Amino acid sequence: MIALSEAIVQAAESKVGIRESGGNNKGAALQPFFDADAYDPNGSKPGDDGYAWCAAFVCWCCQVALAGRTVTFKRPTTPGAWDFERWCREQDDSVVLKKPAGKDIRRGDIVILTISDITIAAGPPDASGYFPTIEGNTNEAGSREGDGVYKKRRHLSQVRSRIRFNA
Repeated sequence: MIALSEAIVQAAESKVGIRESGGNNKGAALQPFFDADAYDPNGSKPGDDGYAWCAAFVCWCCQVALAGRTVTFKRPTTPGAWDFERWCREQDDSVVLKKPAGKDIRRGDIVILTISDITIAAGPPDASGYFPTIEGNTNEAGSREGDGVYKKRRHLSQVRSRIRFNA
């Protein structure tokens, strides 16, 4: 079985190119992401959508990667990017938060950005401080309110914290 961090990246990569349809933060292709988090804005889950879904995308990636694994932490289900820090602090030492993150980001880390966004690192930073990511609810410009799942590059100066799985 591949490492959990690699499984998270592979799950994310499998959704690159997914786009919203039927309106902002809407579309059948997004439903698995919405189903993976615990947010229920109208008391109508399942089948509810229409909210910023960057964290829901990360929750889904973790859900897929954790399938068939035995771990000692709870799967993240928070719909809030910055709330991932609180989730991490509530877990055992197999999930580690580093804030600020520094330059030690590596493939499979969950990276929380200063713009209230969250992403999955697809590799380490280069000499200029840029690292590849896979992000949900972004766009070509890198907005935190985008229209799909994209491969992006982020700079270390945009990083608030990082979460690493030691499982």
